[in-house]
Amino acid sequence: MVGYAGGNVVAAGLPQTSFRHNIRSFVFALAVAFGTFQYNLDTTIVNGFQAMQGFLRVFGVPGKGGKYVIETTFQQLITSLLQVGLIVASLLIGPFSRYFGRRAGFFVASVIGCVALLIQTFVTSKGPVYVARLLLGVSNGALVNLVVLWISETAPGHLRGSYVSSFQIFQGLGGITGAGISKAFAKNLSKHSYQLQLVVLFAVPVWFLLYSVIYMPESPRWLATHDRHDEALKSLRKIRGSNFSEAELQAELDIIVEAIRVEREVQAGATFLDIFRGTDLRRTLLACGAATLHAASGINFLVGYGTVFFQIAAPGSDAFRNTIILQVCGFIGALSAPVLARYFGRKTILIAGFSLMCMCFTIVGATNEGKLIHSPKDAPAGAALVAFVCLYQFAYNMSCGPLAWAVGAEIPSQRLRSLTFGFAMGVGFVFAWLTTFTTPKYLTELGVRVAWIWMPSCFITLLWLIFFLPETEGRSLEDLDIMFANRVPALKFKHYVIDHTIAVGGESEKDADSEKVKGTESRDEVAMV
Repeated sequence: MVGYAGGNVVAAGLPQTSFRHNIRSFVFALAVAFGTFQYNLDTTIVNGFQAMQGFLRVFGVPGKGGKYVIETTFQQLITSLLQVGLIVASLLIGPFSRYFGRRAGFFVASVIGCVALLIQTFVTSKGPVYVARLLLGVSNGALVNLVVLWISETAPGHLRGSYVSSFQIFQGLGGITGAGISKAFAKNLSKHSYQLQLVVLFAVPVWFLLYSVIYMPESPRWLATHDRHDEALKSLRKIRGSNFSEAELQAELDIIVEAIRVEREVQAGATFLDIFRGTDLRRTLLACGAATLHAASGINFLVGYGTVFFQIAAPGSDAFRNTIILQVCGFIGALSAPVLARYFGRKTILIAGFSLMCMCFTIVGATNEGKLIHSPKDAPAGAALVAFVCLYQFAYNMSCGPLAWAVGAEIPSQRLRSLTFGFAMGVGFVFAWLTTFTTPKYLTELGVRVAWIWMPSCFITLLWLIFFLPETEGRSLEDLDIMFANRVPALKFKHYVIDHTIAVGGESEKDADSEKVKGTESRDEVAMV
């Protein structure tokens, strides 16, 4: 994640221009953010497959009443193998794109995606489907990583947060589109019902196959890292457009080059084991905690099996329609996230989000324990349950969805940022795979009572957020280095005042209590993802 440290240097050394002045670069960011559309589109469509007779007649087994059902093992693998692919991509895409470039990464990810979709569309046996799901996970994981990386490296520093948040909006649109398509084919009993849905997924890889070859500019920062300064200036000119003079573009490139030089100096001699030493150990544990917020929230249960859950929980209602409502609520939550971030800190939003999620799971579980849902006649109880599941999705998308990775990215020290965050991402994806793989068994055995697994998970996470996660909003990366070196308790982070006349080393043993804590917050601005 080399874009973060350099981005703050740029933000500090260049004037903050208006959003309108940067509209061209935002359009480029949207064109790239479209890559995240595929992930939610795919997971929502495959979610629907598990409740669709057209798909189950090919890959399912005969069940009661002449209908076909999905086997638990097959259900586990088609969802969890996607997570395995995400883990593989997260490990490989960094070194690959660092050497070959971001454009090459998009191209290769798109080729892999097309191959995976071709296999998945036309085969009728389970073995090749497993291979296709793994490959599609690699493609999705590479695209998501590259989207965040490319936008982080090309967006103006003071607008980086707004630019990167666009990927969450495209994910929301992908979910809504997938739910709508699933609803349209829900009653189609032929295998074309799922094949045509898979064809829609080709939109993203085909787009990047064309865009990466024909028009997409390479990251100026990547070019500068490889000492291709003339090409970097040309790329920067293409992204920024005519609203910026040659002098302004050259000044920005000079700052990027200087940031790269400084970054190389601070990272010199850093080893992987350093992330577990001294005050960096605390930062590593916090980054890992932030990365596992997604799994702890229970979101993978809805992403992978939401439609099936609605069939079990509200048998008198249309599960596919409920999935559309769920995705719309999530999209509204994603739209509200940037607005809330302007007025509240990251920690405050996360606490509010997990409080709501904990409440929703409690009500969903209590509804079932009250024996209110037994048959299609229990429509009011089923509707209430669906409503609180949708409220949960809204709470997740306004808080954990956009903020977990952001918090995990800014907590590590600048010297060990890429090593720490890469490790944290791996931990996060492992827990995501674990929850995705085990959910079908619990869902089959417990039904709606699966809420009692995720309610305590959300509650424990809420306590961790309150007592252990520091509030990093409004702090520069340099401020965070000082505060962690001084071992400032998490509950004192928000109002801690730094005396910038005192130099504090990266591994200082200075007691945090020797610093004065006042009731005002440092407002050093930092444009972070």
